[in-house]
Amino acid sequence: MSPHKALRLLVCVLSFSLAAGCSDACISLANQICNCQPDTGSEQNCQQLEQAAEATFPVRGQDEKFCQDKLDKGLCDCNLLTTVEGRQNCGLSFTPVPADGGSSP
Repeated sequence: MSPHKALRLLVCVLSFSLAAGCSDACISLANQICNCQPDTGSEQNCQQLEQAAEATFPVRGQDEKFCQDKLDKGLCDCNLLTTVEGRQNCGLSFTPVPADGGSSP
């Protein structure tokens, strides 16, 4: 995975988990994911995004549970994040809403 793709994936997960204002479990999860970055610069950028999001968004209980579940199950291991399935299981991917807003039968 290229450094740019890895960073974009990280931004996606940070947008989800940190937009939720993650507290301890989500911070731990974001740190774990940041540690998977391919180089020091990418890791530092990731940590800066994490800190900015943490300072901006309020925490919700459901987000804390989501992050803790990923940590407990070990679903965001660096080796797992190299696969599409691993990124999905970690919560780093999403299903886009259909163009019709999902109203088709």
